Amino acid sequence: MTASRALLYCAVNGIANNTNGIGRQTKTLLGVLDQHHAEVTTRAGAFVPYLAVPDAGPATWGYDPADLAHARRIVERLGGRVIPLPWDTTEPLWRPETWRALSAGAARAAATLADEVVVIGVDTPFAGLAHHADAHDHVDMLLALFSTAQITERPHPDPGRLAWEQAAVTAANRSRRGWVADIGAFLTAHLRTDYGLDPARLRPWPSGLHLASADLTPATAAEAEHLVRAYGIPVHRPVVAAVGRTDHTKGLDLLIEAFAPVRDQAHLAMIAVPTDDDRAELLTRYRRRCAELELDATIIGRYDRALPRALAALPTTRAIAVPSRGETLANIVFETALWARHSGAVVLAPAIDGFPEQITDGRNGLLYAPATPGALTAGIRRALALAPEQRAALRAAAHRKVTAERDAAAHLGALLAGFWRPSHGAMTTLIDHPVTDARPPRSQAPTSTHHPLEAAP
Repeated sequence: MTASRALLYCAVNGIANNTNGIGRQTKTLLGVLDQHHAEVTTRAGAFVPYLAVPDAGPATWGYDPADLAHARRIVERLGGRVIPLPWDTTEPLWRPETWRALSAGAARAAATLADEVVVIGVDTPFAGLAHHADAHDHVDMLLALFSTAQITERPHPDPGRLAWEQAAVTAANRSRRGWVADIGAFLTAHLRTDYGLDPARLRPWPSGLHLASADLTPATAAEAEHLVRAYGIPVHRPVVAAVGRTDHTKGLDLLIEAFAPVRDQAHLAMIAVPTDDDRAELLTRYRRRCAELELDATIIGRYDRALPRALAALPTTRAIAVPSRGETLANIVFETALWARHSGAVVLAPAIDGFPEQITDGRNGLLYAPATPGALTAGIRRALALAPEQRAALRAAAHRKVTAERDAAAHLGALLAGFWRPSHGAMTTLIDHPVTDARPPRSQAPTSTHHPLEAAP
C-alpha cells in the first residue's frame, strides 16, 4: 500500500492576514497549490497540503476573514484544512513564550496527518519546531528562516530573539529529522558563520515567486497612469518610488534624507505602511520630514497591491528604491522585475546582505555602497540619468534572471521530491551557490561596467 503523505506549512502571516514579506511568501505557496498542485505531485508524488496558523481573530495583525476563507478554499479543495494553533491572544505574538506554544502545537498536529509528513516552519515564530524534530520518525521538520535578528535588528538585536534562534539552530544540528532551508547564499552563509549551522542540515529551497500569478503581470501604461493619478502622484515628471513598512530596518527615513538634493528633479512616491506595534508614529514623522525638506513627495500610509504594480510599470518611474538597513532577499526586487518588464522602473538597492545575489550592478539593476556618505543620493541621480535604452536593458536582464531562477512551483516540487524519493539528485540542480565555502557579505561597493503590506521589501 502506498504511504499517505502530507505537507504542513506553518506561518503567522499570509493565511488570515497579509502584512509583510513572509505573508507574501505564504501567498506564493497558496498560488502554487491552487494552480500547480498536479505539477508538483508529478515530481514529488501525491500529498495533501495543510496550513497551521495562530488562532486567527481580531488579535491578529491585519486580520482579514477573506484571506482566511481564501486559504481554506485552496487547501480544502485538495483534501487538507487550516489548523488553528492556540495562543494567549492577550499577550504579544512576537515573543519566545508564544513561539514556543505555536511550535509545540504545530508539532503535535503534524504527527497525526499522514504516514509521511514534511513540516515547513516559516521564520522565527516556528523555529521552535527544531526541538520536536526527532519526536516522530515519520515527520521531517524544515525551518525556513527568511531572516534573523542579527540582520533586521542591527546594531542591537533583541537578546531573547537571538537566544531563541540560536537554540533552534543548535537543535537542528543535533537532530536526525530537523533541517534548515537553504533560502539563498547570503542567509545560508550567515546562519553557518554566526549561528554555527551544520551544512549537512541544509535542504535547498530558494526563495521564489508564483510566476503565473495574475498580480505579477505588468500593468499597461494606461492602467498604470490611471491608478497613479488616483493617488495624486504626477505622471508627467520622473518618479522615484519605494514600498516598505514603517520599520527602522526598511530605511525609508534614509531615502527621504537622500532625496533632498534631487527634490527639483523628481517626485518621491512612497508607500509606508505602519507596522502593528508602530501604528502611525513613523508615518507621521516621514510626512513631517518631507514637508520640512520641501520635497515633491506623496506618502501613502496604506497598502493596495495594485499601486506598486502600477508604479513599477509607469513609464515615468525611473527607480524603485529599496534603502533597507538589512535584508535577506527583498520581494520587491523580484516583483519589480516582472512588473516593469515592458516599461518603468529599475531597482536601486544597497550592496549589502542578499541584494548582491539579486542584483548585479549595471546589469539588472543598480547598487550603492550604503556606508559611503551621499551614495544613496548618487544612486538616485544615476537612475535619473539613465538613457531609455539603458533602462530597457536593465529591466530585460532583471526579468530574465527572475523567471530563470525564481519559479516557486519548481522549487516546491524539488524540495518535496527530496524528502519523499530515495534519490535527492534532482534537488542539487537548484543550488547555484557553493554552500561549504560561502561567507556572508556585509557591505561592498558596487562595481559598474519589501491593505497592509503584502510586498514589503
